[in-house]
Amino acid sequence: MKRIILSVIVIIGFWGTVNAQTYYNMWSGAGYGRLDWVANIGMRTYNNVTGIDFTTSEKCRGFVNQHGRWGFLKPSTTFLPLSLSNVIDGISNLTLGVEGWVCTEGVSVRKLWDGVTTTLDLLSADGTSTITSNGDEHGLYIRSAIGHKIYLYDKIYFDDKYWTSLGPGRNNDPTINNAHTKMMRIGSNGGIGIWGTSGVEANDNPHFHVSGTEIKSIVPIVIKRENVSLFLGATADHKDGWIGTNTAQGLHLGVNQSSVAYFGLDNNMYVGLGDEDLQRIRQELKSKYKLFVAKGILSEDYSIAPKSSWADFVFSKDYSLPEISEVAAFIQKNNHLPDVPSAKQVGEEGYSQHDMNKILLQKIEELTLYTIQQQKEIETLKAQLQESNK
Repeated sequence: MKRIILSVIVIIGFWGTVNAQTYYNMWSGAGYGRLDWVANIGMRTYNNVTGIDFTTSEKCRGFVNQHGRWGFLKPSTTFLPLSLSNVIDGISNLTLGVEGWVCTEGVSVRKLWDGVTTTLDLLSADGTSTITSNGDEHGLYIRSAIGHKIYLYDKIYFDDKYWTSLGPGRNNDPTINNAHTKMMRIGSNGGIGIWGTSGVEANDNPHFHVSGTEIKSIVPIVIKRENVSLFLGATADHKDGWIGTNTAQGLHLGVNQSSVAYFGLDNNMYVGLGDEDLQRIRQELKSKYKLFVAKGILSEDYSIAPKSSWADFVFSKDYSLPEISEVAAFIQKNNHLPDVPSAKQVGEEGYSQHDMNKILLQKIEELTLYTIQQQKEIETLKAQLQESNK
């Protein structure tokens, strides 16, 4: 009974001592440690603040404040525990705040109570640092909520086989590499460069293939700028190649920023003619002809397609050959042969090569008939002269 009473007295005495102290010394070997203790945070700040302060060597190393939030300070800190406590209190849902670095073998982040095993693991071992998202059905999200920028330094490899990497190239421009060979570069001046090698087309049949010597596309290439759409591809039946506009604009072919040939909306082709030249050509000529060429055409030979009209009608028995006197009178009045266009008309309207050939042939045939007729008259005169000399 005495032992029980004595024990109660000791416990009551100890309890009274504990409640009376402002801090509690920690055991540190022989005797009681005087530099290590646990105390109320308010002891350091002289404020009426609740929370537990952990001190070693007369420096606060950590605490748990009145809101149940833990804080740890670095060895050389100038922070008061209450200052760090106020900082971590200002961050919602925070449980632990650490000033300085934290060194650990790994970190696993997950919700504890929802029964889902999705984790985000950070691990550094054997010279390799790894961030792994496990069980993420919706993928891994990385976001910059305020600056909206994410900076990644050095080259980035997208799997352990190094099938491709993204890193700085010439002028530090972003460059995609394949087996350390550049494939695409986004230039700082806004341009994009693409390089390629063989092997892709045979294996994958891509729509667009850049190799070391050529660029291939199995789909049409359409270049659009404002209202102009340029089409490069094949005809609908895939039997012929096709290049041109598929909008209501013409097409220029040129060199050194100068137009050599122009295909107009009237389906005519104009070679060596500028905009002012096109405006001077009358509409009736544009409707009559399909090809307009400046400065002439030099060719070893050319053919005119078959056409029903030709000048052989001159040799028909029904043809009425004009009298020489009629031709002479016409020339005297008009200064050119009948049926031949005048110099003024040719200067204004030009002439058809086929029609001109037909007219010239007609005149040659008429001249031949005049010559035959004249020869007959000569033969008659010679006969008459011989008869008179007998």
